Amino acid sequence: MSGKIVIVGAGKVGTALAVLLQKAGHSVTGIASRTLESAQKAADRLSPIPRAADSAVELTPGADIILITTRDDVIREVCEAIARSGGFRAGQVALHVSGSLPSSILSAARDEGCFIGSMHPLQSFADVDVAIKTLAGSYFCLEGDGEAVDVARGLAMALDGQVMTIRTEDKPVYHAAAVIASNFFVSIIDMSLRFYEAIGIDREKGLAALMPLIEGSLNNIRELGPVKALTGPIARGDAGVVASHLKAISSLTPEDAPAYKALARLNVGVGLAKGTLKEDAAREILDLLGE
Repeated sequence: MSGKIVIVGAGKVGTALAVLLQKAGHSVTGIASRTLESAQKAADRLSPIPRAADSAVELTPGADIILITTRDDVIREVCEAIARSGGFRAGQVALHVSGSLPSSILSAARDEGCFIGSMHPLQSFADVDVAIKTLAGSYFCLEGDGEAVDVARGLAMALDGQVMTIRTEDKPVYHAAAVIASNFFVSIIDMSLRFYEAIGIDREKGLAALMPLIEGSLNNIRELGPVKALTGPIARGDAGVVASHLKAISSLTPEDAPAYKALARLNVGVGLAKGTLKEDAAREILDLLGE
């Protein structure tokens, strides 16, 4: 299906999708948001400028594809409101872009004869301009009705994206994996900077010092995969270094000790898988960690 697209939600992802889909040749005919001002602000980024509205039902009846790009906690509410107002018609495709929620939260659209699905861009967006730059070429995770997944695949491919499809019931596990790789990673870097602050290195300098190491690790993961990319004291079975870490952390930032121990246990598993960490050394390290 290559038809008229209406975007419901004028945030970072919704605005970026509108801009990029139009550039890819799709017809974006309307953008709806909670306020006319925000909808118009998003619409003004496009040329030709689509219609803007503060009520989705003003736009959705004439659409072939409806992309709901609101916050996760209001997707169901927005969908149900459109349905109550007669904004859906049989044969339309309704998609949302949440990473954590299944397509089934659009059941009100399905009840009106729509095909429902989700297409989540596996990407992190700091603002609209960053989203526009990074969304194209991203991976998209798709699930839902077959017809909706086919449409979502076409949209993703129009953005030069890669696609992977999952079962609807597997959405929470998919999202947990993304949260670990992105959001938890940010918290780990923040913990590293707290360690530096504890010994007198300010955060700005600490981050600048860590970035080459971080980027090198990411490059190694990209080239070798996570198991072969693992280096460091646990990978080589150096229990003495781990013991010194635990002693320092308990003295300077004791609140971070549980997180360090949990991450170290994960390192033990990867080190064993790599083969550089031997069973006896692994047991010694796990004993230090309090298993």
